Amino acid sequence: MLSTMSKSSKNNIDSTPSSRTSYHHGNLRDALVMRGIELLDVEGHDALTLRRVARDVGVSQTAPMNHFNGKVGYLAAVAAQGFRLLFEKRIQSLRGKSDPRSRLMAILMVHIQFAVDHGALFRLMFGTEIPEKSSHEDLWSAITRSYGLLETCVADYLAGRKLSQEQLTASTFAAWTACHGLAMLVINREDSSSIARMNPVEVGKDVLEIFVTGLDHQVSQGNSANRN
Repeated sequence: MLSTMSKSSKNNIDSTPSSRTSYHHGNLRDALVMRGIELLDVEGHDALTLRRVARDVGVSQTAPMNHFNGKVGYLAAVAAQGFRLLFEKRIQSLRGKSDPRSRLMAILMVHIQFAVDHGALFRLMFGTEIPEKSSHEDLWSAITRSYGLLETCVADYLAGRKLSQEQLTASTFAAWTACHGLAMLVINREDSSSIARMNPVEVGKDVLEIFVTGLDHQVSQGNSANRN
């Protein structure tokens, strides 16, 4: 399943010059960012250099410096776009779903699917190559918006249980830890178990179903203990 999905995502982006991100006057920044995502998806992290991106969109090697604060600034812009793409995937996954459990599962599963489809971009978004992410306003805004959607789905799932803000914060962090930890195991397949390598998305669904059930049980048990 992993190889099929990976090939499908890559086949949508041909690295030949005729299909590269085209630059139109006044849109150079976006063209550079989108070409960066294409390179990550098709060729991986090592292919992503400002020189390569500038060459691919047909501008001088110094042109990107007019739009980004060095290499880190460029990577932050690429990562920000990655978080926006992740947010849109999460929104799409919620359409037509009204049951809070189904909505929470959809949000969690999108995180894993996104990691499968965009492994190199995913590593950039969550890795250490961009230090102090909160100092990049555009990136931090995209991060907090995406995380906020997860928090909303967790709160909806646990609605009616009279959670404190502290409990909700902890529950959301637990949900993120579960899906993100699993996503990292999936994209670092050489370090994961054989079962995850064979069927990562299906295994992910099974694991997250267990987590969501456990989350509900833990919160219910905690509220019961507090009443006693």
